[in-house]
Amino acid sequence: MPSLVARRWPGRFALFAAFVCTGVSPLAAQTSTAVNALDEAIAAERYITPPEAVAKLVTAPRGDNVSFGAPNPGSRQWFLRSVSDGLPALALMGKPYHNLGGFQVDRVASRSRSLTTRSAAGLELRNAQSGKLVTVNVPSGARVGPTAWSPDGNTLAFMALFDDATHIYLADPASGRSRQLTRTPLLATHVTNMEWTADSRSIVAVLFPDGRGAEPAAPAVATEPIVRVNDRNKLKTRTYASLLTTPHDKALLTHYSTGQLAVIDVRSRAVRKVGAPRMIRSLSASPDGQYFRVTTLEEPFSYLLPVSSFGQTEEVIDAQGQSLVELSKRPLREGESTDPDPDDQPARPTPAARSAANDTAKRSMGWHPSEPGLLFMQRAPAAAARSGARGADSTARPAAGASARRMDRLVHWLPPFDSTSQKTVYETASRISSTRFSDDGSILFVTEVGTAGATQLAVMLNEDGKKYTLVAPPARSRDSTNGDDSTQAAAAGRRGGPPQDGTPSLMTKPGRRGAPSVMTSGDGQYAFLEGSTPADTAAGTAPKVWIDRVAIRTGERTRVYESNGELSESIGAALDDDVAQIIVSRESATQPSQSYLVNVADKSERQLTSNRDLFPEVSSAIKRTVVARRADGYTFNVRVTLPADYKEGTRLPAMFWFYPREFANQEAYDRSTARSSEPSRRFPNFSPRSMAFLTTQGYALVEPDAPIFASDGMQPNDNYVADLRNNLAATIDALDTLNIIDRHRLGIGGHSYGAFSAVNAMVHTPFFKAGIAGDGAYNRTLTPNGFQSERRDFWQGRETYLAMSPFMYADKLNGALLLYHSTDDQNVGTAPINSERLFHALQGLGKDVSLYMYPYEDHGPIARETVLDQWARWVAWLDKYVKGAGTNGKTPVAMEDAQ
Repeated sequence: MPSLVARRWPGRFALFAAFVCTGVSPLAAQTSTAVNALDEAIAAERYITPPEAVAKLVTAPRGDNVSFGAPNPGSRQWFLRSVSDGLPALALMGKPYHNLGGFQVDRVASRSRSLTTRSAAGLELRNAQSGKLVTVNVPSGARVGPTAWSPDGNTLAFMALFDDATHIYLADPASGRSRQLTRTPLLATHVTNMEWTADSRSIVAVLFPDGRGAEPAAPAVATEPIVRVNDRNKLKTRTYASLLTTPHDKALLTHYSTGQLAVIDVRSRAVRKVGAPRMIRSLSASPDGQYFRVTTLEEPFSYLLPVSSFGQTEEVIDAQGQSLVELSKRPLREGESTDPDPDDQPARPTPAARSAANDTAKRSMGWHPSEPGLLFMQRAPAAAARSGARGADSTARPAAGASARRMDRLVHWLPPFDSTSQKTVYETASRISSTRFSDDGSILFVTEVGTAGATQLAVMLNEDGKKYTLVAPPARSRDSTNGDDSTQAAAAGRRGGPPQDGTPSLMTKPGRRGAPSVMTSGDGQYAFLEGSTPADTAAGTAPKVWIDRVAIRTGERTRVYESNGELSESIGAALDDDVAQIIVSRESATQPSQSYLVNVADKSERQLTSNRDLFPEVSSAIKRTVVARRADGYTFNVRVTLPADYKEGTRLPAMFWFYPREFANQEAYDRSTARSSEPSRRFPNFSPRSMAFLTTQGYALVEPDAPIFASDGMQPNDNYVADLRNNLAATIDALDTLNIIDRHRLGIGGHSYGAFSAVNAMVHTPFFKAGIAGDGAYNRTLTPNGFQSERRDFWQGRETYLAMSPFMYADKLNGALLLYHSTDDQNVGTAPINSERLFHALQGLGKDVSLYMYPYEDHGPIARETVLDQWARWVAWLDKYVKGAGTNGKTPVAMEDAQ
């Protein structure tokens, strides 16, 4: 008798399959059941899960593996870890939010949506010396956002993200106890951080303004049509995903941007308001909390540009909110008029004028770490007399008989920030690339770049600017063979130290006033340099990292630590000013990264972490790089990943996953791959959407570089279709020759531009049985002003635009295409309508196609339910159309009883 049997498919999809035994053979029944299960997985209108082997990799507890990076200021004993609960839940992603011209706001909590969706479950502190683990007390019902240590290192501030508000909490690292600081919620929409003052007594943040009511209500019935008018105005914009559309959107933007700048006393919780509420986009407070660099959003708003392109003004304000100086002003630019009347055209600076303005612009502006005021670098408009520290006058004059040279300066700009309060701290004929101070502010460390290279100097500010060279440019020697100049390290090392390769950097620490400072020894006589020597390929050793102690006044260097090159190593932090103890991390291609506490003097060490391989099924996969050669002579790399138990000579069904890039010629491509061709010395890590997971399902993963080359008189994209075909044909031929792939069972896919290219491959080649394309653009008439690296508009490159649009060739599609798209895709040019219309076209043509639209997701899904569902659909699609291609679309899989 026929019987209905419900069975679970162990290790496959979390679905139940039913089949009727009607006299057919058991194998035929099993095959039919497997195919039915695939069809159900493809068509199910609910979130489903993939094979158990894949689901395990997707949901692996990546947050369990930790590293010891930056310690707390002061004691440098506590290391902070954000506790993750894995991929964000769909319920978190689905919290109500506004998308206002790319400005996404959690409308219930009045904070940036990214704070909500990227939040942590908790916080832990680990003491590197004692090993003590402290769990920070996070209030019930809250998740955790950004954190900030007080400059003295005794208090950890963190944002507690409640469903309806954001508050600052303060935690004691020794006990983990926390208390609420803010009474009024934070407006964490644009400004998503908080800042301590240098004395660790106050925190600067943006709060709700007094009397803030509910958000403006949308009219029950529309009060106006959507109106757009262009009057001879040329505005060639990118294809933005989100723009303001109505006056109500503008009102919402004002509501969620207007906040109250405030300084909050951490003991009394008293709030000092700074001026009136304003639309604050960014904030930087002076160390003493008396002055503030504030960037404000300016009206009018635009329907044509995203919020990030709106007008804004940056200024310095005082504690009363009064503007002292305007640092910059960027007006809203909605294009330029095409009216032929020159009198109607605003005067625009010439390229020469713009270049001159940029040449003398203030650079790298920031607060002075130990004195009131700002610091900035600036090229002097006139010649300067000499290199060195200067006094209070800010005007340098050339000495008699001296040739005029353009000097670069570090300038201290004191309150009240007018034209008379600038003082030159240091000047040089070379270009200043960076500056740092010692923790007490008495030594300025400068990196200058000249024709010979970079020089690192110590300038003694308490000694009339006397300066000492710590690192000189590498010596140049003459190559006797070809006469060329070549840069080499001095044989005996610079200033008596060991030979070095590359340019070392000064070690820094968390400064006692909040800003990072250069680390100097307890007696103030030494600084410390860290760097690395290249890997020894012949010996098979990794780059060696090292620390040198450098005498500030003589430049003499002593090696205090060097790794042995057996593992890939990085230096995390020094736990004291004399570098007696350091934190290092070590890993290899086969060993996960671990952190160690090293006692530098005796080289003893203690392992601090117990990280493990979370992905043994794929970290042990076989990896190869194959060079493919096209018929026209171009060559490129193809990375192949095979199942860990792969048997040589076995031809596997394969999934191609790629992202083509454009190159001027073969040499340009070769330069781009020079470093990537070196063997990896890092332990592999895998994102939840890593296509390497397909190897657990019996597929080979093929990742060709697929370069698109320019030719004489043509742009690279003019050759796009031909190069795409040539690249894929060469890849298939190379792997077929090596007996790696079954060329009759191939799939292809990609994300974004890779998705666009995957569909192009399916309409322009006959190679693939199935494709997976996500968040892509398939009709280039929808991106008329350019895309990717294409700078011509549609009318300048009409034939190329049309040739590269797979939508135009939908009737030529070979194979079955799976499309997926995020409904809130904010990437430029990849609006969901691309996938919707392509599905519509393919449906009308009778093609095998599916479309999955994922709510709440942006360009690259992150929700746990979404990612698991995607994998379930992908595996089912490939199993049906690729793996089963040799059995007339049926996959012979033996059913097993549920365990």
